Amino acid sequence: MLRYLGAGVRRFGLYPMHVHQRDNWEFFAVLRGKCSPVLNEIGPAALQRSHLWLFPPETAHGWKGDGANACRIAVFHFGNVPTVLEKTARERGFLDAGLSFAQTRRVSEIEVELRAPYGSVTEKSLLFFEKALIELSLIALANTPSKADQSGVDHPLQKVQACLAWYSEHMIEQPKLEETARAVNVSVRHLRRLFWQARRESPQAAFTRVRLERAMGLLSLSNLKLDAIAEQCGFSSSSDFCRVFKTYHHFSPDAWRKRQLSAYEEPAATRK
Repeated sequence: MLRYLGAGVRRFGLYPMHVHQRDNWEFFAVLRGKCSPVLNEIGPAALQRSHLWLFPPETAHGWKGDGANACRIAVFHFGNVPTVLEKTARERGFLDAGLSFAQTRRVSEIEVELRAPYGSVTEKSLLFFEKALIELSLIALANTPSKADQSGVDHPLQKVQACLAWYSEHMIEQPKLEETARAVNVSVRHLRRLFWQARRESPQAAFTRVRLERAMGLLSLSNLKLDAIAEQCGFSSSSDFCRVFKTYHHFSPDAWRKRQLSAYEEPAATRK
């Protein structure tokens, strides 16, 4: 689920962004001009043109720029990313890749295509978000071989991805674990084994993450009441939803709804 979309001209040389952690997976692209991330332990990197970075949620980083020169950026925050991308990014700490002219243009087009579905969220918006996530993920992985690429087909990962996709489509029905396992033609015991091999967590824990991911998207991008969100995300009641949400995130759904992801906005007086 897309949680934040930002783009425009920034002057990180004059107004650098301080180092801090994000709540989401962050795709950050510099489309024109130069900038670079600043990392707590590694320090500032060389300024880059036409570049894409992907940072896991817990990676603290800021941004620096090229003196008074402006750069144009596009920023996409997602609650989760495909498992193969997550595994590769966590193996390396974060991902970065140079963009060809065609890739730079495509990232810019993706940002433009998402403006309407992000600005006015409907059920169809989720399809646009999923399409954009897949395209950005493929661009991020284009020149980054993963262990899965080197070892052939990752069968546990394939089954787990299929299982999560099926569960995501049927979560409103609150399917039992037995139903989910049957949908991907494995036993419950084998399904648990596959999830542990691929994600080091149980199916139930992964399903809860899927439900909370959709809930957080609906909270931040819609005005639906908690009862409606709980129903759409497979919770038995709004109180059950609030309890699980607070257990995982340590604040209430209403508090999440009030959070404003405005870190990439320059002071109004500095914009031209």
